Amino acid sequence: MFSMPICAWSTDGNAVAQKVYDRDDGKDSYARLKMLLIDKKGHKRLRTLITAVKDYGTLSKSYTRFYTPSAIDGTTFLTWEVHDSDNDQFLYLPALRRVRRVVSRQKKNRFVNTDFTFEDLERRKVSLDSHRILKVEAYSGYSCWVLESIPKEKESSQYGKRVSWIAKDLHMALRIDFYDSRGNLVKRMLNRNLKKIDGIWTAMDSEMQDLKRRSRTILRITQVKYNKGIPDHIFSKEYMRHGK
Repeated sequence: MFSMPICAWSTDGNAVAQKVYDRDDGKDSYARLKMLLIDKKGHKRLRTLITAVKDYGTLSKSYTRFYTPSAIDGTTFLTWEVHDSDNDQFLYLPALRRVRRVVSRQKKNRFVNTDFTFEDLERRKVSLDSHRILKVEAYSGYSCWVLESIPKEKESSQYGKRVSWIAKDLHMALRIDFYDSRGNLVKRMLNRNLKKIDGIWTAMDSEMQDLKRRSRTILRITQVKYNKGIPDHIFSKEYMRHGK
């Protein structure tokens, strides 16, 4: 890969991280997805789900619902992301018939047996980390900042650091390497098959690799729409339980 020394540009790490956080994702979005879980032996399981996201300015909300297989049909997940405060996450499991709040100590747990944890499913606030540009290099056909992000407080993340390949023209992470507190590479996320939908660059395929478990979770968008207007009631705990 072609790389440049760090003295060759002036953009600082915090500015790059902020560009990614502020990237235009539309006022709202709705997507249908297929989720493929692959274990270390190559066994595959397929799930289908929908996601909805809405931006309220200083607050954004996201809703996820699984449809298949039947064992997880009706499982829903809700996130309220307050830009200057802690995020709230809620999980509804039909078998328990109640909405459960995901507390901080649970965010390192796997999300419905995937390779994503609850922490992976929320946007991490820029101010929680110290950011440093390691280099600029070509990756997957894009000129990228390679950005190192280290938590200011160890307790705020399950990871010791993240290294991200940020496409300079898109302000999008194409790859993120996750390290534990001992400096071991434990997970990798890849965003691929980029397409411009309704004027917004979108990764149609995302893959989370658990390098310790040797398993993968692949998310593939089959349909996505932006800025079409999503009703507010979808992002409520009542809607999680009853779907109305």
